[in-house]
Amino acid sequence: MFKDHEINVKNLLGFIPEALIANLSLTTKIDYYAKVLYGRKMFYLLLYGILDNEKLSQRTLKDTFNYAVFKTLFNLDKDESVRRSSISERLSKIDTGYFKQI
Repeated sequence: MFKDHEINVKNLLGFIPEALIANLSLTTKIDYYAKVLYGRKMFYLLLYGILDNEKLSQRTLKDTFNYAVFKTLFNLDKDESVRRSSISERLSKIDTGYFKQI
C-alpha cells in the first residue's frame, strides 16, 4: 500500500499485461541504446516513484532504483545500481510515446 493511495503496485500492474510492455519495447525500439535503464525499468521506476514519493526528483528516483524492495518487487538484479546522471540522461532522451501507449 502506498501512503495516501488505496491501491498497491501489484494491483495497478495487474491492469497492464507484461506482454504489452515487452511488445512495446520491441515495436518502439525504446531500448535500442539503453545499457541498464530499459523502457520497462523506467516505467516501473516512474510508476513506483510517483506512488511512493511526495516530491519526485532524479535523486529520489535514484534512491528508489537502488532500494532493495523496489528490486525485489520488479525482479531486478540486486547488485544493479544506477546514478542520478544516468536517470537524467535517460529521461531527456526517452520517447514519451512509449509511456502513453502503455
